Amino acid sequence: MKPTKITVFFYNRLFDPLIMGNFWVFIADIQTRLPGQFRFHFITYENDAFPLTEAQLTQLVEMQRLGVEWTALRWHPGRGMRSKMTDILSGFGAVARQRAKGCRHVISYNSVAGSFCYLYARVLGMRLYMYSYEPHSEYSLDNGMLSESSLQYRVLHALERRAAQFASVISSGTRFMQERLENEWKVRARFFKIPSVTDERKFALDGSVRAARRAELALADNRKVLFYPGKFGDLYYDVEVAQMFRWLLDEDPTLFFLILTPQPAETVTRMFKEAGVPPDSYTVRRADYDAVQTWFWAADFGVIAVPAGPSKRFISNIKVGEYLCAGLPFLITEGVSEDYIFARENDVGVVVRDFDEPSIRAAWPLMRALFDEDPAALRERCAQAGRAYRGFETLKPRFEEALRALLGR
Repeated sequence: MKPTKITVFFYNRLFDPLIMGNFWVFIADIQTRLPGQFRFHFITYENDAFPLTEAQLTQLVEMQRLGVEWTALRWHPGRGMRSKMTDILSGFGAVARQRAKGCRHVISYNSVAGSFCYLYARVLGMRLYMYSYEPHSEYSLDNGMLSESSLQYRVLHALERRAAQFASVISSGTRFMQERLENEWKVRARFFKIPSVTDERKFALDGSVRAARRAELALADNRKVLFYPGKFGDLYYDVEVAQMFRWLLDEDPTLFFLILTPQPAETVTRMFKEAGVPPDSYTVRRADYDAVQTWFWAADFGVIAVPAGPSKRFISNIKVGEYLCAGLPFLITEGVSEDYIFARENDVGVVVRDFDEPSIRAAWPLMRALFDEDPAALRERCAQAGRAYRGFETLKPRFEEALRALLGR
């Protein structure tokens, strides 16, 4: 029997950590356990500023061995409609070529890709599964990246809603999105609640690697380390992160902040200097996804740097699952996803109203109480919660059921 062909459309780079740490976990498992049943064709948008590394080229060979084909399109930078239309047209050509080869099913990753795929699937007569469907247009509005009157917002917002009405299958990470789709928008698509998944095997603590990383950073065993692997600005807090840490240093001058970011270290360093953070209290590093977990293990407390806003209840931040499965509690803003509710109910995090001074100073006693717990017991509580909430073994059956629904099985 010939394998079932499925096109997967990303408006991301192939080796974007959001793909490697989330969607790819499901695909790699399926292709390993069920060889020959599916042939996936990935379509991505590559950025010239991020050429593939030797390790990624090696991984690409392994992906191809597992039955994954790849079309790499060129990403056109900019937020204007012209660059987006160029990307939409190149994407249509790539999906149409797969349709001509007999592929009748397409999966999109996130709502921007879903909006593109809605146009493609409608024209080409394909069944659409929107994975990780979230209102990106509303995120951009809440964070001031787009105005409600802008053409880009109005077009993207309209496409997001029409895509939901058209799709055969939708998965998203919160009950809030499920309620919107089923109760408010009355969509006909099958809905599956699948928050951002974490490979708990990858993030399970390795104590010897923790010790080595902390030695590399010249950190004493008992020094408490906050951790933020992510970007600054746009959908995330910017200078507020540096200010947050400055206020926490006032409470405990021995704290250390470990930052992993793709952004220039000089930009982050300047921001922390302007906030008055001593240079020996933090470090800014970069890391490929294949080794990112080793930096999680060096830390003691994670930071979710997402501002609150009406749309943020729909978000499913991948870092939450990674923090928890690595044994880390986390700091989060109230109203973000279901994660802030989960943190309170399971005593695995601290919730603040905002990254402002009163909120951060009021949060410190709660953070200190977690710091003061037995480290091994705290890590185990967080890891157990993470596996149940975001772990691969927990979410794998839901994804496979969604895939069967797409195929009409």
